[in-house]
Amino acid sequence: MFSARMFFEKGLCLSEEHIITRLADESKIKMVKKGRLLVEEGEIQSLLFFMIEGVVRGYVIKADGQDITDCFVYKYGDVAVGINGLTGPSRINIETMSDCKLLVLPASLILSLMEESQEVLQLYNKLLLIGLDRHWQEKINLLSCSAMQRYLWFLENYPNLIDLVGNKYIASFLGMTPATLSRLRRRLREMEGFGIRALDRVKSIYF
Repeated sequence: MFSARMFFEKGLCLSEEHIITRLADESKIKMVKKGRLLVEEGEIQSLLFFMIEGVVRGYVIKADGQDITDCFVYKYGDVAVGINGLTGPSRINIETMSDCKLLVLPASLILSLMEESQEVLQLYNKLLLIGLDRHWQEKINLLSCSAMQRYLWFLENYPNLIDLVGNKYIASFLGMTPATLSRLRRRLREMEGFGIRALDRVKSIYF
């Protein structure tokens, strides 16, 4: 059975008892169906969504109506948030890509606790740095790597997600068309048919 206290103690590695108690008391577990919009671009995000189970994606809509996937959240303990500072309007839309189990906290509580607790502030800074590092990895790959390199990077950094999310969303995230992604997946499956050494050779060629 899921325990909010255990989530904050073990999942987020918090140790201050009064902080854990406040977070556990004010958190809610929310079951959300696939395809629900959690946050709309431009909206002030009043709630933070921590992943327990499921897949969430962030995306933007370009002026021409094109839907571009910006990020995925699916690892236990990761937070779905549309802006770094927690106070301004969200820069992205956030929607569920599967039925999700989320731990929900008021953003105002986190902002308040950051002023009270050095531990919470350090956790926020840690999550922020992890998010920024991930963001720059993604952008560098998008700008400087081939389509195959980007796909192999995705497989290594987002294990199992390829089977949980539709091709068009992953293709959008990787800056390619769904048809290109399908060709890459087929090519890699063909190589895997020759054994793991062949797949390693493909990786050595593209990296």
